[in-house]
Amino acid sequence: MIKVTYPEGCRLGNHLYLYVAGRLIAERLGLAFQANPIEGFPRTRDVVVGESILGPETVLEGADPIPSWPDVEHLRGKSLRIKSGFVHSRYFVADRDKIRDWCSTDFKVAEADPDDILVNVRLGDFLPRRATQDGLVMDPSYYTTILDGLKFKTLYLMTDEKSRHPYLNYFWKYRPQYVNGWGVKHFARGASFKRIVMSNSTFCWWFTFASKATEIYFPMINGARCGSWSIGQLPAIDLRWDWPEVTTVYNVRNWGPNPDSPPSLVQAAEAQAFAKNSKNLFLGETPVNVIDA
Repeated sequence: MIKVTYPEGCRLGNHLYLYVAGRLIAERLGLAFQANPIEGFPRTRDVVVGESILGPETVLEGADPIPSWPDVEHLRGKSLRIKSGFVHSRYFVADRDKIRDWCSTDFKVAEADPDDILVNVRLGDFLPRRATQDGLVMDPSYYTTILDGLKFKTLYLMTDEKSRHPYLNYFWKYRPQYVNGWGVKHFARGASFKRIVMSNSTFCWWFTFASKATEIYFPMINGARCGSWSIGQLPAIDLRWDWPEVTTVYNVRNWGPNPDSPPSLVQAAEAQAFAKNSKNLFLGETPVNVIDA
């Protein structure tokens, strides 16, 4: 049997990495699978039957628990438990269609207009807690550089910040519709879009992966504290996937140390100057009101 234990304090995105990885391993090895269902995702209540093996457990955890993936034969005949990790796209890309089905939600939403675009911004716990601390929020030039080169009908701005944070003023000129929330219905809403500008959020990674988007912008952050989204910080963690619909945007900065005041003209000019002067900003061709989810 393979069992999944969700770490305390982790949210939906991290739960999905562990659940999906565990279920994939169970299928490969013919093991029974045990994990608490994830609320709002009915397929996580599936009963996965298989062999139950007695004996001490082998715990799979860490950034990259199975470097030999997809070869898992060395785990055959063992009782397994997953506790952390698997934050690496190579565990999932080959089974994307199957995983999309597992990640279908209880919420049925209409497909978004293909000319609309969804921008995801994670603020919340990524904001610095004091003025001298750098947060994990991305530099707004990542978003504005992409959006200034695109044509779209309506911009939907999804954020986890319930209040109207000053950072969001960077998007005012695009006249966005605001979608506040970070739950299952917002997952379903995000997955309905054909055009997505991602944030450094595992929640956003999952609804984008579960979507059928044909135009995706993905950040690679050149910052020391962004973990799985950093260049060269933790090479065992890599959430990129190399498909035609994905444009990976490199050299994105963290925005800090204090994003708690509205952007000034000077700040906006600095952000634009950074975007214009960055080398290798794009890989490949350069891409050109609160609502309920």
